[in-house]
Amino acid sequence: METGTVMKQSIRVAALSGSLRKGSYHKGLLRAAIDLAKESVPGMQIEYIDISPLPFMNTDLEINGTYPAVVEAFRQKILEADSILFASPEYNYSVSGISKRHIYIICLKMGFHWQAGIRVF
Repeated sequence: METGTVMKQSIRVAALSGSLRKGSYHKGLLRAAIDLAKESVPGMQIEYIDISPLPFMNTDLEINGTYPAVVEAFRQKILEADSILFASPEYNYSVSGISKRHIYIICLKMGFHWQAGIRVF
Protein backbone atom coordinates (compact mmCIF):
# COMPACT_ATOMS: atom_id res chain seq x y z
CA MET A 1 0.00 0.00 0.00
CA GLU A 2 1.31 3.42 -0.94
CA THR A 3 2.13 5.99 1.71
CA GLY A 4 -0.76 8.37 2.23
CA THR A 5 -3.30 6.05 0.60
CA VAL A 6 -6.30 5.38 2.76
CA MET A 7 -8.19 2.17 2.23
CA LYS A 8 -11.91 2.69 2.23
CA GLN A 9 -13.52 0.19 4.54
CA SER A 10 -16.91 -1.16 3.60
CA ILE A 11 -19.37 -2.80 5.96
CA ARG A 12 -21.98 -5.09 4.41
CA VAL A 13 -25.14 -5.60 6.41
CA ALA A 14 -27.88 -8.11 5.60
CA ALA A 15 -31.28 -6.78 6.73
CA LEU A 16 -34.00 -9.31 7.57
CA SER A 17 -37.62 -8.61 8.48
CA GLY A 18 -39.56 -10.91 10.76
CA SER A 19 -42.81 -10.00 9.02
CA LEU A 20 -44.04 -11.05 5.60
CA ARG A 21 -46.80 -8.40 5.44
CA LYS A 22 -46.34 -5.99 2.52
CA GLY A 23 -47.01 -2.92 4.70
CA SER A 24 -44.98 -4.21 7.66
CA TYR A 25 -43.69 -1.61 10.11
CA HIS A 26 -40.57 -3.72 10.51
CA LYS A 27 -39.82 -3.56 6.80
CA GLY A 28 -40.35 0.19 7.13
CA LEU A 29 -37.77 0.30 9.92
CA LEU A 30 -35.31 -1.52 7.69
CA ARG A 31 -35.98 0.91 4.81
CA ALA A 32 -35.31 3.79 7.22
CA ALA A 33 -32.04 2.16 8.35
CA ILE A 34 -30.99 1.73 4.71
CA ASP A 35 -31.72 5.41 3.99
CA LEU A 36 -29.94 6.59 7.15
CA ALA A 37 -26.87 4.51 6.38
CA LYS A 38 -26.68 5.96 2.85
CA GLU A 39 -26.89 9.50 4.25
CA SER A 40 -24.73 9.30 7.33
CA VAL A 41 -22.54 6.18 7.48
CA PRO A 42 -19.88 6.21 4.76
CA GLY A 43 -19.02 2.73 3.54
CA MET A 44 -21.98 0.95 5.11
CA GLN A 45 -24.18 -0.94 2.69
CA ILE A 46 -27.41 -2.38 4.06
CA GLU A 47 -29.15 -4.85 1.77
CA TYR A 48 -32.71 -5.95 2.47
CA ILE A 49 -33.05 -9.69 1.87
CA ASP A 50 -36.56 -10.91 1.13
CA ILE A 51 -37.15 -14.09 3.09
CA SER A 52 -40.67 -14.77 1.81
CA PRO A 53 -39.52 -17.35 -0.79
CA LEU A 54 -37.72 -19.44 1.83
CA PRO A 55 -39.41 -22.75 2.61
CA PHE A 56 -40.05 -23.90 6.14
CA MET A 57 -37.05 -25.95 7.10
CA ASN A 58 -37.42 -29.64 6.58
CA THR A 59 -34.43 -31.95 6.65
CA ASP A 60 -35.97 -33.82 3.71
CA LEU A 61 -35.06 -30.77 1.60
CA GLU A 62 -31.36 -31.53 2.07
CA ILE A 63 -30.00 -33.62 -0.78
CA ASN A 64 -26.30 -34.52 -0.80
CA GLY A 65 -25.50 -31.72 1.66
CA THR A 66 -27.26 -28.97 -0.27
CA TYR A 67 -30.64 -27.31 -0.05
CA PRO A 68 -32.95 -25.83 -2.71
CA ALA A 69 -31.44 -22.97 -4.73
CA VAL A 70 -33.44 -20.30 -2.88
CA VAL A 71 -32.02 -21.48 0.47
CA GLU A 72 -28.48 -21.69 -0.87
CA ALA A 73 -28.78 -18.14 -2.33
CA PHE A 74 -30.00 -16.87 1.05
CA ARG A 75 -27.15 -18.62 2.84
CA GLN A 76 -24.63 -17.07 0.43
CA LYS A 77 -26.00 -13.55 1.09
CA ILE A 78 -25.62 -14.13 4.82
CA LEU A 79 -22.07 -15.45 4.43
CA GLU A 80 -21.12 -12.36 2.38
CA ALA A 81 -22.44 -9.99 5.07
CA ASP A 82 -20.34 -8.61 7.91
CA SER A 83 -23.42 -8.16 10.08
CA ILE A 84 -27.11 -9.04 10.22
CA LEU A 85 -29.83 -6.54 11.13
CA PHE A 86 -33.08 -8.12 12.34
CA ALA A 87 -36.36 -6.24 12.64
CA SER A 88 -39.03 -8.50 14.05
CA PRO A 89 -42.37 -8.20 15.79
CA GLU A 90 -42.63 -9.74 19.24
CA TYR A 91 -44.94 -12.69 19.77
CA ASN A 92 -45.35 -14.23 23.22
CA TYR A 93 -42.12 -12.67 24.52
CA SER A 94 -40.09 -13.93 21.56
CA VAL A 95 -39.41 -13.13 17.91
CA SER A 96 -41.89 -14.10 15.20
CA GLY A 97 -42.06 -17.58 13.73
CA ILE A 98 -40.81 -16.10 10.45
CA SER A 99 -37.71 -14.76 12.23
CA LYS A 100 -37.16 -18.12 13.86
CA ARG A 101 -37.28 -19.70 10.40
CA HIS A 102 -34.44 -17.62 9.02
CA ILE A 103 -32.48 -17.75 12.29
CA TYR A 104 -32.71 -21.55 12.08
CA ILE A 105 -31.38 -21.52 8.52
CA ILE A 106 -28.56 -19.15 9.48
CA CYS A 107 -27.52 -20.75 12.75
CA LEU A 108 -28.07 -24.46 12.66
CA LYS A 109 -27.44 -25.12 9.01
CA MET A 110 -24.43 -22.83 8.65
CA GLY A 111 -22.51 -23.58 11.83
CA PHE A 112 -23.29 -20.23 13.48
CA HIS A 113 -24.58 -20.06 17.01
CA TRP A 114 -27.44 -17.77 18.03
CA GLN A 115 -25.80 -16.74 21.31
CA ALA A 116 -22.38 -16.01 19.82
CA GLY A 117 -22.11 -12.33 19.00
CA ILE A 118 -25.78 -11.63 18.32
CA ARG A 119 -27.43 -9.01 20.50
CA VAL A 120 -31.13 -8.37 20.60
CA PHE A 121 -32.20 -4.84 21.55
